[in-house]
Amino acid sequence: MRLLPVTIAFALGVMAGACGGGGGGGVTNPPPGTTLGSIVPAAATINLSAGQRQAITMQALDANNQPIAGASGYAYSSGTPAIAVVSTTGQVTALSAGAATITVSLTLGNVTKTATVTVQVTGQLPTTATVAAGGNSDDFTPNFVAIARGGTVTWTFGERIHNVEYSSVPGAPGNIGPSSNTTVARTFGTGGTFGYICTLHANQNGTVIVP
Repeated sequence: MRLLPVTIAFALGVMAGACGGGGGGGVTNPPPGTTLGSIVPAAATINLSAGQRQAITMQALDANNQPIAGASGYAYSSGTPAIAVVSTTGQVTALSAGAATITVSLTLGNVTKTATVTVQVTGQLPTTATVAAGGNSDDFTPNFVAIARGGTVTWTFGERIHNVEYSSVPGAPGNIGPSSNTTVARTFGTGGTFGYICTLHANQNGTVIVP
């Protein structure tokens, strides 16, 4: 297997499992005369089933409680990554039942503000998942799945030829060679974030997360 660029932060290390997310922050210069007053999530609580993911949406407000256009550079971290992890872009992935607190921070100029989002997770991760490889297009659908350790992902191939090549991550299963009109399954017995691509088509990629 050859080392692939991580495009889904791991994704995903998009998801920095060891620390539950984070990164992606930094200092953003505000418009002249603007002072960061607070940051507010669009939803204070996110309800997900294990295996689902959702993006956190934030709004930066100035000292007069007015929106700051174009604010960027939010940093995210999960207090309980065994329950939910968060990527550097704010994508939350639910992994097990319980509640996790996502801390979001933003620095504009020399002012830093933080906010929290509660993620409520129900259910358990599935042990199986199916990914359609291409059909008549150059994509994987869905291009992201989360399954329980020891679970199996099955790729279905239509007439158009695709392959599956994993990044060089410990525990990644064997690659799938060029295939069409067939199904191929791979079992994931090791935890990790496993990015993969089709080397035959540009920008065709996917991710499997196994806690």
